[in-house]
Amino acid sequence: MRRLALVLGSLLLVVACGGGGASTTSSSTQVKKGGTLTIALNAEPDPLDPTTAQTMVGREVFVDFCEKLYDVNSKLQIVPQLAASLPQVSADGLTVTIGLRQGIKFNDGTPFDAQAVKTTLDRDLTLPTSLRRSEISAIQKVSVTGPNTVQLSLSRPFSPLTAALADRAGMIMSPAQLQKLGASFASDPVCVGPFQFSKRVPGDQIVLTRSSDYYAKDRVHLDQIVFKFVPDNNVRLANVQSGAIQIGDQMVATDVAKIQSDSGLTLYRSPSIGYQGIDINVGNANGLGRPPGPVNNPFARSRALRQAFALAINRNTLNTVAFAGKYVPVCSPIAPVSPYYDQGYKCPASNPGQARKLIAQSGVQTPIPVTLLVANTPIQLRQAQVVQSMVKDVGFDVTIQSEEFVTSLNQANSGNYEMYQVGWSGRIDPDQNIYQFWHTTASQNATGASLPQVDTLLDEARTTTSESRRKQLYGQLVRLLNQDSSIIYLYDLVNYMGVSKKISGIQYFPDSLPRVAFAGYVS
Repeated sequence: MRRLALVLGSLLLVVACGGGGASTTSSSTQVKKGGTLTIALNAEPDPLDPTTAQTMVGREVFVDFCEKLYDVNSKLQIVPQLAASLPQVSADGLTVTIGLRQGIKFNDGTPFDAQAVKTTLDRDLTLPTSLRRSEISAIQKVSVTGPNTVQLSLSRPFSPLTAALADRAGMIMSPAQLQKLGASFASDPVCVGPFQFSKRVPGDQIVLTRSSDYYAKDRVHLDQIVFKFVPDNNVRLANVQSGAIQIGDQMVATDVAKIQSDSGLTLYRSPSIGYQGIDINVGNANGLGRPPGPVNNPFARSRALRQAFALAINRNTLNTVAFAGKYVPVCSPIAPVSPYYDQGYKCPASNPGQARKLIAQSGVQTPIPVTLLVANTPIQLRQAQVVQSMVKDVGFDVTIQSEEFVTSLNQANSGNYEMYQVGWSGRIDPDQNIYQFWHTTASQNATGASLPQVDTLLDEARTTTSESRRKQLYGQLVRLLNQDSSIIYLYDLVNYMGVSKKISGIQYFPDSLPRVAFAGYVS
């Protein structure tokens, strides 16, 4: 039990699976071979390099062409994918051994083996631009102990390890392609998967084609998958309704009724395990990966101002006005569906009067100008406008700056912002929803927050093997994060997907990734 707790770091049950993580279809309906499936994404992904990628829409593309050591199933249980079984962990928690499945090839025909795993993990740990480094930072050394066995030497027991290897840190890349392309791997990425990367047309689409090297290729029906970038909600819905697109992902809450009333469509619904909120730049002076430093905005100098901004927002009203009441107001990076969610903690209620008092204590004269950076999608703009209206009443003068999604992300990463409207799709272990955004040394700490007490609690939560102690630590952390308010948590999405009834075999798990590897057109 101690070993399972160490490996998982969660209360989730672990089960084994003989094949890939997506091993069953959502329907027994017979599907036919061939055809192109078109999926509308609500934004364009960033470069498709597992070591440096950070967007949700990128994960939606990865899931069908870049398999991982581990995956999750429909109940968010961790299952082996490219690994042969769950890790074996030494009694002291410092040595983790992973056996690998045999006879598997990358989509360039080269063999998947222990050396390939070492090559990928070493890259994740050492590449200067890696965003995976803090996710697996306890790994000191990766050793090949056999053709199909790797051994990870850890600096300390590390509870979130298997959960991290069930996401981008566990996506194994072809060493041959890494040697060929190096830092330009995203221009032609090669992994193990039912589909392989074919081409990318910037601003338009990404195309995947069926792999001839996949170990379960006889279960793959489609010829290709096309991911279209359609940020406009109305256009996305219209294309799904017309049949030009078979899957509309991340459909907005206000379109749910229209999808349900369309006889040609099926509505898929999945509660998110992530969060939506607002980042405040309190110390990102030089960009990600560099030590925090002073930034020139009043919110960085005054926690009272950040708290006032948070208290001026009514989460319930935001949900009703912007999202037709279909999302879940929260003030935590841990979703209510998580076993780590603290049911006893109540969010600080909206309190404009207290917000005004805090502004007065800060000594900053109103109106207080602030620029809110947002992605230029209708739903992001609508949310920003509601927030803008709410906080105006207490003395904040918000200017909304909208940019294309990846542009806005790069701008926030570089520290060129005051406030940024953010979203995180979530992971099954709470460490992955908090550590990389709050720890002083973390690779995605875009706010530049640096709080010794938070760092200490995060480090302890990573090393403890007691589930009850971890839950207690995360409860303390959520309270501290709300007091600091460098990230203001607002709500959890409920993910909605509109799907043509001509398609069968789709899986839609609570990790919000539509899996279509074994889907196809109904005969």
